Amino acid sequence: MITKFLSFLILLSTTLAIGQTINVKGTVKDSESGQPLIGVNVIVKNTSKGASTDFDGNFSIDAVGINSVLVFSYVGFQNQEVKVFNDQPMTIVLKEDAEALGEIVVIGYGTQKVTDVSGAISTVKSETIENLKPLRVEEALQGNASGVAVVQGGAPGSKPTVLIRGIPSFTGTDPVVIIDGVPQTLDDLNSINSADIQSINILKDAASTAIYGVKGGNGVIVVTTKGGRSNEKTEFSFNTYTGIQSVDRKIGLLNASEYATIINEGSAVSGGNLIFSDLSTLGVGTDWQDEIFKDAPVTSYTLSARGGSDKVGYFLSTGYLRQGGIVGGMDKSNFNRLNVTANIDFQLTSIEVSI
Repeated sequence: MITKFLSFLILLSTTLAIGQTINVKGTVKDSESGQPLIGVNVIVKNTSKGASTDFDGNFSIDAVGINSVLVFSYVGFQNQEVKVFNDQPMTIVLKEDAEALGEIVVIGYGTQKVTDVSGAISTVKSETIENLKPLRVEEALQGNASGVAVVQGGAPGSKPTVLIRGIPSFTGTDPVVIIDGVPQTLDDLNSINSADIQSINILKDAASTAIYGVKGGNGVIVVTTKGGRSNEKTEFSFNTYTGIQSVDRKIGLLNASEYATIINEGSAVSGGNLIFSDLSTLGVGTDWQDEIFKDAPVTSYTLSARGGSDKVGYFLSTGYLRQGGIVGGMDKSNFNRLNVTANIDFQLTSIEVSI
């Protein structure tokens, strides 16, 4: 009798737990920066009931059954499932999905998956830029972005020619440059240290460049620089490198004696006299390629600080670059660049929107 009574109580408590509903609320944050995530989809699994997080990353769902499973999904982050046990506020931390982030690109209207616009957009990631250590940002596009041709100017620090899908216009070839949402020119890219760039997206077709109008006819280069990190201690980084630039291969030329021999042979064949009577006095002469081309040094220094608090995130960077030209060496041609980057985000107030 006692056994049957206990079984009845267990069955009754289970039935009550299944039928009980509660109001669920919580906050969704980024695991890396600690910042709240806006617009995260929160769905009760196997139902159509759900909500989205607001500007503070908060969500609320009414009448959720005990032991229900909430599914959290957000573009660029790993999905997460959480079981509901009580009505205590939740704190959900979503981790970035490395594979998905590699497929997210920035366009004029926001972000899209690269699989949706694979032929229209090319992306160069910060890891690629850091490995290349380009002196100018445009050099990172060479060989890393399909449909983009970069023709170097030759002189230290000179602006290269950037062609997106050939020569699209007779009035000019320079694409539109957007740096952190601000329209710029190709000349302005030289003011940015390549180490400060988070990603570069090249928009190539009419659909992706439509927001920029006629100016986007030559293509659009969208540059996103690094930003701060909330709730993290300040991280200092110092990078430097130095190297030597030199001519890899030179044109094969005749020396003075060989040149004089050719001149004498030409004169003799045409019935004339020898121009150089004594070739032994000429020697090898001067190799003008050796006189013109010199080994040129290149040196770069970059110091940055990144971090933030609950309300402020910051990225501060300063860099110095010095590049000599191989024509005449550092004394004849050189390029010096000093740049400062400051990205600071302030959260002045909390905004709640109800619909």
